Amino acid sequence: MQLNYNTSQTDENYLGRVFLFAKRNYGLFILDFVLIIFLAVPPYGKEETGLLLIMFAVLLVRDFIILSISYKHLGKFIAKGNDVTIGILRKSKFQDDIAGWLPDIELELKYKLGIPVLYITSSANVIFKQYPIGIWTIEKMKEFIDSFYDYKKEQALWKIYKGQE
Repeated sequence: MQLNYNTSQTDENYLGRVFLFAKRNYGLFILDFVLIIFLAVPPYGKEETGLLLIMFAVLLVRDFIILSISYKHLGKFIAKGNDVTIGILRKSKFQDDIAGWLPDIELELKYKLGIPVLYITSSANVIFKQYPIGIWTIEKMKEFIDSFYDYKKEQALWKIYKGQE
């Protein structure tokens, strides 16, 4: 018995994750079009210039937040027997492989400022936080949590059946 999650080719690419997020949340990018329209219609008065600078600052903050939460990404999650291996992507390359023991690993979906965040914990320590970037949506996160706990339950039943610890 084994549980495998490996990221897709598009999701493995750092900018691909960001563009998937932008495609799914296009409402966040309406201000970009407004800014482009304002820039295309000169001359500007003092009020318009102030408004353009405020809009530009808001866009910079938004883009900084999106790029920073896209930096680390869950690349693979493999549970084989009672061993769990978690691969973390930094930008587009696998950097970290975290090994854990299945009974110690817990998955939880929490909301942070109205945004769903998948927490992977081991012995009450947060190993990784996955934000809804790239292919990860709230539905995908719930499906992943359900499949993980189904696998965990099957492993516990298998140990009981075999009489192993």
